[in-house]
Amino acid sequence: MITFYLVRHGETVWNKAGKFQGRTDIDLSPLGLKQADKAAEWLKNKKVDSIISSPLIRAAHTAKLIAGEQGISIEYDSGLMELSFGQWEGLTFDQINAKWPGMMDQMFRNPDGIELPGGESFNQCQERCMETMDRLISRGDEKNYVIVSHGAALRTIICGMIHIPLSCSWNLALSNASITEIQHYPGNLNVLNFLNFTGHLEEKNFNSAAKQP
Repeated sequence: MITFYLVRHGETVWNKAGKFQGRTDIDLSPLGLKQADKAAEWLKNKKVDSIISSPLIRAAHTAKLIAGEQGISIEYDSGLMELSFGQWEGLTFDQINAKWPGMMDQMFRNPDGIELPGGESFNQCQERCMETMDRLISRGDEKNYVIVSHGAALRTIICGMIHIPLSCSWNLALSNASITEIQHYPGNLNVLNFLNFTGHLEEKNFNSAAKQP
């Protein structure tokens, strides 16, 4: 059995502003750093053998905090980079709707049937992400992996791992610094144990953690 902890990076200033990031390399906001630290603290209680991260700075910074708690190194894999949103990157929802009327709604409702202007399709994103996941599974070792990536990329991974249509991508909630667990069993059986866990980010947990010696 192989266990995958799928971690979305912490908040960035563009997340807060409602801007699409894609391949644009935006670092974590102060809140995002705090979120990533809490994810690292939660994972500290889990056995982690390897950390695989997107090289984009917001994911890499999140992975670095997790690695610091685990005392292990990070393996960077470009296959885990965010979907390229092309000409949408740096724009807000309203700006995109003004320039490409109806196209954003189409992306949310039919992501497997759209290619973004100057970007890539969800099918292309899933193909490269799943190449990374399949490569890890093919190692044949019973390890626990932390995968640090991005909202759209992780959605395509989850769809691919549990064999649901890519058109369901946006039916999956994935908050910043959330943790999703999938276990792989021989015979290509993948079990989604939990999705979008954010209990470690609740304010009461921030407060209680601050009171600990």
